[in-house]
Amino acid sequence: MDSRLCALALAGAIWGCGSTPWAVLGRSVAEKQRSLEEWRSLTAPTNPPPRVFVKGDNIRFYFRSDGGVEGFKADWKPLRVPARDYRVNSALLHWDQRLPEVPGVEEGWREARVIAGADWQRLSTRLVAALTPAEPRHAVFYQAFLADGLLYRDEDGTARLVSLREQPAGLVIDRRHTIEETLEILAREIEIELARSHPGETLFLIMSPNARRFTQPLLLDRKERQCVWLAPAVLYDPTEGGLPLVATAQGVGALLVESHGLALLKNPVSSAARLADLGVQTALRFLRPPLPRARGELPPAGEASGMNLAEWEKWLDRYTGTRQTRGSLRLLIDGDRFFSRLREGIAAATNHVHINLYIFDRDDVAVGIADELRKRSGEVKVKVVLDRMGSMGAGTEPPGTPLPEQFVPPGSIFSYLEKGSEVRVRSFLNPWFSSDHSKVFLVDGQRAWIGGMNLGREYRFEWHDLMVEMEGPVVGKLEEEFRCMWAHAGMLGDLAYAVTAVSASRPEPSAAPDGAESAAGMAVRLLPTKTAWKPFSTAVLGSLRKARNYLYVEHPYLFDKRVLMGLVQARRRGVDVRVIFPRVNDFKAGARSNLVTANYLLKHGVRVYFYPGMTHAKALLVDGWACLGSANLNHLSMRLCQEQNVATSDAAFAAQLKRELFEADFARSHELTDPLAVNWVDFLTDLVLESF
Repeated sequence: MDSRLCALALAGAIWGCGSTPWAVLGRSVAEKQRSLEEWRSLTAPTNPPPRVFVKGDNIRFYFRSDGGVEGFKADWKPLRVPARDYRVNSALLHWDQRLPEVPGVEEGWREARVIAGADWQRLSTRLVAALTPAEPRHAVFYQAFLADGLLYRDEDGTARLVSLREQPAGLVIDRRHTIEETLEILAREIEIELARSHPGETLFLIMSPNARRFTQPLLLDRKERQCVWLAPAVLYDPTEGGLPLVATAQGVGALLVESHGLALLKNPVSSAARLADLGVQTALRFLRPPLPRARGELPPAGEASGMNLAEWEKWLDRYTGTRQTRGSLRLLIDGDRFFSRLREGIAAATNHVHINLYIFDRDDVAVGIADELRKRSGEVKVKVVLDRMGSMGAGTEPPGTPLPEQFVPPGSIFSYLEKGSEVRVRSFLNPWFSSDHSKVFLVDGQRAWIGGMNLGREYRFEWHDLMVEMEGPVVGKLEEEFRCMWAHAGMLGDLAYAVTAVSASRPEPSAAPDGAESAAGMAVRLLPTKTAWKPFSTAVLGSLRKARNYLYVEHPYLFDKRVLMGLVQARRRGVDVRVIFPRVNDFKAGARSNLVTANYLLKHGVRVYFYPGMTHAKALLVDGWACLGSANLNHLSMRLCQEQNVATSDAAFAAQLKRELFEADFARSHELTDPLAVNWVDFLTDLVLESF
């Protein structure tokens, strides 16, 4: 096989894992380019490979150069959640001019066998052969940075690598692997090959050359069952100097002048209502009873019949203040499926595109969507409502995988969208630290998407997440809500909102009788969280109390103690309760809280799983009732933030969600069987996050 294909396939499918902070100060594009060129020169195939030494969770690189020896070092924190086989981690390599001399064995350092040059070409050829499906026209997707590569064989049996955008017609994708899964698979395959070629050796450093990008080594420790992806730290440096200062100044202005100045002037009624709601919901949080203690033997799980869904829908009518409407639901799991559909929708729009979003990032993926909106704005109306603090805050944080080397993010996504275009942007201001956490995309009043994905690189390439595409009358209800939101975000604020709400037509489509067919699709129900109106919280807690057969939850930020209580009580009734947490959490405090929560649930008989990577999916499935959307199972989403979710008792959709999300994720996740080690910091963090 051509060695360039091997290099492209492995470099595009291998390296990329973890979330890494940006440097404190930005670099100019020229400075960053010089640093990258230096790294590229040191790791070029024509140069001697480095000597590499490992001790515990530390690694040192020693490169020979014209100026002597160039040193790089990195360290990483041990993972606290067990893995099935190899433990996958990541670390940044920092240039260190003061790196000590080459260490000796007596100091506890182990020297790694470096696989480069011809050794790498032989290894990569075998790896590509092992990783590519044997059957022609079948592909496997390996998630990685700056690549969404598909490995497949053509009709002649030749291995090919293409991006998702270049996917040939008729190609069947057999499996989509997360970054962590990709590295685990590679570690196992590399181990097989290296055990043959280097018997008796256990520590290896894989240097894969990549002409398109940069060498990002992979440390493989067969003895410790550890696999660590390493990247030069300069890849994550921002390219605009002084960004933190600008971001801070903008943040102070947005928080004080806009959110607690302008917002109070133009939205006095809604701001007062949010303050009152904040006080009431904060007080109610302290009134919950203590979590139940473990006692006695638990009944067998999953033996009872499920709850009566017809009666359950009537209960929701009565206690949530919502009604069913009609609509079709199309499940879109992971960013490659959603972003392609969104782009198609934007390109096909004939009248308007409306977006209500928590985070519109400033990275390459978000800017790419912004460019498409700017282009179409001369032909159709494009209106965007963004959460002010959410989008600003996310814009100062990097994604977990490096940006294109020449990419320079705009200073403000708000200004970038409007400059030189007809896009109109308004902000949801944040009085009393309120937020609009919704993710709603609308095209022509005909199609809508809601779920957990914002616009940014992590949602497109890095995280496991889901959205649902909708058509039918339910889209009209979302369009109506957007018109009210748009009016409220304007300068006339509360007054414009009241006029729009009163003048809006509000037909209330009713669900067809049980068993009746409808061209408008299935019976669905919107379950938002609004100021002084919490149908999502009511529905979730009600479903936990009424569950009889099974109860599946996948949420990254499960901090609400009332939800935990409901899960434990359901398990005591004999319900099969299962919860999926992310093994890698973008919110470090949340990761600590999840450890405490996992131990508590496990103690009470709940089956706990850790997904291999970051899952940002927000989904609940109870006895055939499915609920998904933007809301987390925490205090903010259930009581304070503005959220949008959709639920249905449709048997076909519930079965699809069960099969394609939950059962697939149970199979690929690590099931916890023993309690995790936790400390007082974890318990304190869990206590604090009860308010979030």
